[in-house]
Amino acid sequence: PYHFIKFTWAEVDPGCHLCNFLGFSMVFFGQCPLLLGATMAGERFFGINRPFSRSTSISKRRAWSIVGLVWGFSCLLGLLPVLGLGRYTLQYPGSWCFLTLLPTTGDAIFCLLFALLGIFSVLLSFIFNTVSVVTLCRVYHDRESVQRRRDSEVEMMVQLVGIMIIATICWMPLLV
Repeated sequence: PYHFIKFTWAEVDPGCHLCNFLGFSMVFFGQCPLLLGATMAGERFFGINRPFSRSTSISKRRAWSIVGLVWGFSCLLGLLPVLGLGRYTLQYPGSWCFLTLLPTTGDAIFCLLFALLGIFSVLLSFIFNTVSVVTLCRVYHDRESVQRRRDSEVEMMVQLVGIMIIATICWMPLLV
């Protein structure tokens, strides 16, 4: 209790370096799962609905380069306030830092960019996963197809629905 009562962030971090690092971390680790989820949803969508339009074997190098691009983009987004677009400021109750909400044009632009990118990622994942689940349901219930158990398709459908529900419930209220 003493620490919480007597703690002043300005004494610990007068240059706001820790605040910038914490804000960067929040943005980076907030956007990475959304962007990676949208990327994976796109990969599943094209793999299920357009199997002949993409290579059947993506190399490890290509997969890691895509992950690296997502990480790099999230890193760049997190660095925008440090580079001058928006700011990270201390948030209530004074123990964490995040983006500043709307006092200046730069802050408003950064907030909108963060929120719209997150909303776009969730919606894109939702659309791709919905179409993929519908396609898998059609394949699963198709009587003319091979009459074998499709446990992997059912498992994939359950995972896709779970991902959609969790991402929508957990992220959309924070981004709107």
